[in-house]
Amino acid sequence: MDTQLNMEKEADIFKVLLAHWINHTGDHIDGYQEWAEKLKETSLDSVSQEIYLAIDLMREAQTKIKEAKLRF
Repeated sequence: MDTQLNMEKEADIFKVLLAHWINHTGDHIDGYQEWAEKLKETSLDSVSQEIYLAIDLMREAQTKIKEAKLRF
């Protein structure tokens, strides 16, 4: 019985974490976007381009976390 209750508690915690990770990833993407735009078409344009690539990867990761939440 204790094991079952513990697993239910862990599942509840994991659901909260999934939601947090989805939202928090979005916050990071917003920050990356801001800096990529600031650096775009400056002497650090190549850095900006790398950040844009990272943004794409973060969006993919966010999508996978959303899919995991739906399956959980």
